[in-house]
Amino acid sequence: MNLPVSLTVVIASGLYTSLWGAFKDSPYEDFKPRTFPRSIYFHVVIFLVLYALPPCRDNLQQLGLFQLFFLVMGVERFLAELYKGFFRTEDQSKYFVPSRITFFGRYVPSDFLRYAVGTVLVIIVFSLTLIDVPVQNFVWFAVVAYGTGLLVSLGGAYKDAPFEGFKPGKFQRSGVVLALLSPLFWVIDDPLAPVPLGFLIYMNGGLERFTIEYYKTYIQRNMSGKFRPDLERIQRRLETRRKFHVLALVIIGALIVLYIFEVRALPLAALATGHE
Repeated sequence: MNLPVSLTVVIASGLYTSLWGAFKDSPYEDFKPRTFPRSIYFHVVIFLVLYALPPCRDNLQQLGLFQLFFLVMGVERFLAELYKGFFRTEDQSKYFVPSRITFFGRYVPSDFLRYAVGTVLVIIVFSLTLIDVPVQNFVWFAVVAYGTGLLVSLGGAYKDAPFEGFKPGKFQRSGVVLALLSPLFWVIDDPLAPVPLGFLIYMNGGLERFTIEYYKTYIQRNMSGKFRPDLERIQRRLETRRKFHVLALVIIGALIVLYIFEVRALPLAALATGHE
């Protein structure tokens, strides 16, 4: 693993996350230069923590850069939701769906309880990266993808359903999308160093956010559902936010090139061992 190159990919992954957040939220909250790079910082810290953990470091060094892009994004997205729900304190009046965690829709007044539960969940998130069971069979790639999608949907339903109602079709969306996209990670997996289950879960989590958020943010142009519908929008941000999409497309283009390059680097090893 080339550390400077890996850090560059991690920074690009964080930048992509920051871009879609700015595109969605700036019409409501204005563009905030101070908080815009927050996901970039999170991505770098997460990568360094994983690199510092000996059990994770060995597996991390076996990953391709395309896999690394989504691995760190997936871990960061889980941790970002925990940060917003359990550790951040802010005015909730602007939100239709509160970012602060609730107990099945009920306000949780105890900060100590929030912090304690949040800390346990952060430990669980990092603990999952230590699951060192290699995933080699395509069927299991698809099963892990679908299961990860359901896990993401479960978290979203817990947060949103008390305010928006439970939507069965929406609940299945992430699982089905990830199952259909599972060949992406299957094709690029090195049979000489198969990806471990813990990493594959978060790679799928990152891919889910990458694809679903792109569709909702840039194609449907949905306004962020977390804000109150009567909240006044900042017109100048609606008119100038296209630049965030352009930068996101540049990252997507670079990611496609990287994927093709890494797939083409695999055939000799794949032919020697083959996927099961």
